[in-house]
Amino acid sequence: MPGSGAEAKGAQSRLWRRVLLLGILAVLVAVAVLVGRPPAALPPDLVLSGAERGGNVSLARDCGYSAPLPSDPRRSLWLFCDTPVYVRGQTASGGVAWALRLFIPGSTAAEGRAVAGASPGRRVPGQLSEVGTPRAAGAAPGGVPSAGDAPAPRQAPTPFLLPPGGLVTSLGRPCGSDGSYAASWVSGVTRVPGSPDLLIAFNNYCVQSGAGGFLPEGFGLAEYDPATGTLSNDAIVFSGMNLVVAGAAKMLGSPVFSGRYLYLFGPTCTAVAHGGCATGTLFEARVPATPRAWSDPLNYRWHSSDAPGSWTPDPVAATSVITGATPSAVSVADMPGAGRQFILVEQTDLNGDFSVYESPAPAGTWHPVMSGRVPCRPGAGLLNFCRAIIVHPELSTPTQLVLSYFDPGAGPGGHVMVAGFDW
Repeated sequence: MPGSGAEAKGAQSRLWRRVLLLGILAVLVAVAVLVGRPPAALPPDLVLSGAERGGNVSLARDCGYSAPLPSDPRRSLWLFCDTPVYVRGQTASGGVAWALRLFIPGSTAAEGRAVAGASPGRRVPGQLSEVGTPRAAGAAPGGVPSAGDAPAPRQAPTPFLLPPGGLVTSLGRPCGSDGSYAASWVSGVTRVPGSPDLLIAFNNYCVQSGAGGFLPEGFGLAEYDPATGTLSNDAIVFSGMNLVVAGAAKMLGSPVFSGRYLYLFGPTCTAVAHGGCATGTLFEARVPATPRAWSDPLNYRWHSSDAPGSWTPDPVAATSVITGATPSAVSVADMPGAGRQFILVEQTDLNGDFSVYESPAPAGTWHPVMSGRVPCRPGAGLLNFCRAIIVHPELSTPTQLVLSYFDPGAGPGGHVMVAGFDW
């Protein structure tokens, strides 16, 4: 037919233009998907101090709580529990050997950047600089070094909360004898509203060797001003005879402020099975949000499903805020910066499993969000279990929950790690 060759060529040209257009559209769609895709979950990584920069020192410190500095929200204060310091050496045959050179009981502290989310080649939270021992508010500089006295980054960890006095072993002897030691272990940190201070919760223990275990002997609170390196309004709220009745409900942590109240949380396991918790209770207490109020044990009220208004002054009547809780540990935080409300992370066993709950208010109701497991590795020694799963609001995003945890198989003696989880 006349013109059939031209028509065929025109049809072929139109077909190629259509294929090319579809290819361009496919590329644009792929680019849009990649741009809109949330960042990949943060892979497990060591929380490192400048003291560990050269690779010849390893800090096997336990637990890792953090909160942004009131004066610079781009940086965080990190608070750790016991800090064993390992130093690298050589064996007679030329191999690598790590030796425990120093043990700091109780707590140490460091500062690092507080940038939310993961990106290639960037550590979260970044290398930390050690913070010195605080001094009492109003005390003259000098003597024990403090963060306020030493603006230059510190490399060696030092005690943060000093060891508590007056503790005793289960046999009634002074804690510190028979291989025991007294420790104030940090159990949470948050900013005090309208103040330059951070509020630190801690629990006092006499740590005994062998079957003696951890003897709880006190719960307390203290305010810390990172700008001056000073502690103030520190008080032991529950101790001595105050812990004889319902002592587990009084060992608290995870402080969060909401409205006129300070809320605190604490876990207890009532039955152990297969290396984890079979049954337990997640306690919640509240107290008016002033130093004078939270220093007085008579001002505390506990969540109770049987009490009018859900709060009771009797800790014996306290009930769990999560039905069917099996807590080995708990961490609670307010997370508006991550597009979330109040988040509760319950560690459900000693293998790294956790469950996440969310509530519009710390008083509940708590609704399940997700569950997961931090990737711990087998370690050695008596404390060979995954522990201290802690949420970090300033590092999390609307698509990624950032948790720290103690991995017993990371480095000599274990190490605090950080990892992200899609949610």
